[in-house]
Amino acid sequence: MSCPLCVHPIESIHHCLFACPHANEGWKKEWPTLPHPNPSIPFLEWLHALTSRYPICSIQKIIFLLWQTWKSRNERIFKNTTPWPPSTISKAASAHQQWTSCPKRSPTATLPTKLIPPPNLASPPPSSHDFEIHCDESIFRDPQEVAFGVVVMNSHGQVCDGKAESLHCFSPIEAEAKALEEGSRLAASLRSPCLVHSDCLTLVKALSEHRTTWPWRAAAWIGSIKQTLDNSPMIRIKHIGRKRNSMANWVARSCAKNTLPTEWVQILDVVSPLL
Repeated sequence: MSCPLCVHPIESIHHCLFACPHANEGWKKEWPTLPHPNPSIPFLEWLHALTSRYPICSIQKIIFLLWQTWKSRNERIFKNTTPWPPSTISKAASAHQQWTSCPKRSPTATLPTKLIPPPNLASPPPSSHDFEIHCDESIFRDPQEVAFGVVVMNSHGQVCDGKAESLHCFSPIEAEAKALEEGSRLAASLRSPCLVHSDCLTLVKALSEHRTTWPWRAAAWIGSIKQTLDNSPMIRIKHIGRKRNSMANWVARSCAKNTLPTEWVQILDVVSPLL
């Protein structure tokens, strides 16, 4: 597919966000010294590398300019508008200002020291629970090659802990059960009211209906989840839609493809607008 803005014969992510004359002019005006990513490396690795060179506020502004550049490209396709780089920059700055102006919630409980997040990261608050935990799995290539991702959010809606791991499973339900088991274990270790989410409705129903028999491939892990719930009355399991589980899904997919940054917990709040 060719670029809708400059008619370059191949429109890659790198071309759309950086090499296209429209995008390049925006970066030159707003971030003239920003190092552009190498097309041969994963985009998120480049973004992760920036976190060691720029403050979090600058990273947020870079992300919003990326988002507005992509949005301008889509408006060219669907609305036949001609983007103007100064306008793209202005809209990105306005969106960032609105996002940072969202009201912040006060914490409802004293957080464990190891889980206190950086104070200037802000995301929509998850709920009245002290913590929400999102769990998901991803199958990569072979059905037996899977990975799970678990993301812990505190009462501010900020990512403060998590876990990701690759493993061998024989079915999606088995991998979903393993992800939920790990999420339940993390919840139990917090010793605070927790809401644990999974987008696997079959699994959540199996637990909520107090069945004594479960899908046999996942029985061992479901039994472990049940035992954790019996021993930890402050934990609740709840189904969530796939779109609202996107962060855990990204962690699982990145882990399955071996592209998950080492410090993904620290940067997930920053990259979440791109997910």
